[in-house]
Amino acid sequence: MTSRETADGLNSNIWKIYLINFLKGLMFFLPIYALYLQQELFTVFNVSLIIALEAVFLVLFEVPSGAIADLFGRKNTLIVSGIVTLFALFFLSIGTALVFFIVYAILMSLAESLNSGTDVALLFDSIKGVNKQARREAIALSEKSVESRSITLFPGKTHFKKVIGINGSMWQIGASVSAIIGGVLATQSLRLPILATIVPATVALILVFFLTEPKYAKEKHSNILRHVSKSAKLFAKKRQLLILFIVGFLFNAFGEVSHQLKPIFLSFKVIPIEYFGLIFALTFGLSALGSLISHDVSSKFGNKKVLIWSVISAPLLLLGATLTVGIWVGIFLVTGALFWGIRGPIMMHLQNLEISSKNRATVISVGNMGNRLGLAIFIPIFGLLSDQYTINFVFQLIGGLYFIAVFVILFLKDKD
Repeated sequence: MTSRETADGLNSNIWKIYLINFLKGLMFFLPIYALYLQQELFTVFNVSLIIALEAVFLVLFEVPSGAIADLFGRKNTLIVSGIVTLFALFFLSIGTALVFFIVYAILMSLAESLNSGTDVALLFDSIKGVNKQARREAIALSEKSVESRSITLFPGKTHFKKVIGINGSMWQIGASVSAIIGGVLATQSLRLPILATIVPATVALILVFFLTEPKYAKEKHSNILRHVSKSAKLFAKKRQLLILFIVGFLFNAFGEVSHQLKPIFLSFKVIPIEYFGLIFALTFGLSALGSLISHDVSSKFGNKKVLIWSVISAPLLLLGATLTVGIWVGIFLVTGALFWGIRGPIMMHLQNLEISSKNRATVISVGNMGNRLGLAIFIPIFGLLSDQYTINFVFQLIGGLYFIAVFVILFLKDKD
C-alpha cells in the first residue's frame, strides 16, 4: 500500500469513527434504564448498586484495556469491544433476576473500557498521519495551498479539540434520536428499547472491520503490567494530568450520578413517562451542540475560563430543577447538558497535550478510570440517601457539592 493510499485510509477513519459513534449512541433504553432496573429490582438502592457495579468493573478493566489497545492494536480492541457489547445487551434484554444484571454490568463495563480511549487514540493518530502525508506532498510540490487545504479539512494536533468535539457530538446526536424513539417504545414495554438497541450495535461492529490501523510508536515489549505502570507514573510526574484526573472524578461523582438517576428524579417530579424520551433527546442534543461549539468558544475565551463557567452553571441549573415543577424541571435539566458538552472536548484536548502516541490509549484510560471511580463510589451513597430521604434532596446535595470542582479547576494551566 502506497503512502497516499494509507493517508486516504486514515482520512476515511475520521468519518467512519463519526458514524460508528453515532450508531453506538443509538441506545434506545437510556431514558428508561433506571426505571427498567427498578421494575426488576424494586428499590433505588438496588438500582444504584447495579450502576455502581458496572462502574467498579470499569475501574478494574479501564487501564489494562488501554494497554491492550496500545500494545496489540486499536482496531482489534474495538472489534472485541463491539462483540462483547452484543453479549451484554443480550443479557440485559432477558434480565428477570439479579444474576442477569450482574452479568450485563460486567460485560458492558468490559466493552466500554475496551472502547474508552481507544477510539480517541485511533482518531488522533489518524489525523496526525493525514497531516504528515499532506505536508510531505506540499513540500514535494511546493504548493502551500495543498498543505493549507489538508490541514483545514483534517486538523492536526492544534485543532484536535475541534475534531474530538465533532466526534463526541456524534454519540450525543445518536442518543438524542434514540431517546425519542426509546420513549415511545417504552410505553409498550420497558424491555423493547433494549432489544431495538442490538440492531445499531451490530452495524457499528461491522463498520469497525473497515477501519485502517494508523501507524504509531509502539513499545518494543508486550508486557501489559509494565506498560500500565509506566503510563500511570505520568500522572505523578505531570501536575496537569493529575488535576484533570481529579476534575474528571468530581464531574462524574456529581454530574454523571445525577444523570444516571434522572429517570427516577423525573418520576418523583410526576413527569409522565412518555416525556422521558423527549427530555433525554433534548439533553443529548444540547450536549452535542456543546461539543460542536466547544472549540470555537474556548478558543475565544480560553479553555480554563470556559471550564470554570460551565462548572458553575451546571449545579445552579440542577438546583433549579429541584425547586420547580412541571415543564421547568425539564428546562433546567436539559439546559445543564449544554455545559457538559462544552467541557468534554476541552478536558480531552488538555489531556492529549500531555501524552505521546505510544501510551496515549493507556493514559486516557487512566483518566477515564478516575471518572468511573467517581461514579462507582458516589452512586450507591446517593442511592441509599434517596431511599432514606428523597431523590429531590439528593439532587440538592449533589448541586451543592458540585462547586468543589470549580476550586480544583483554578489550579489548571490554560494551554492550547
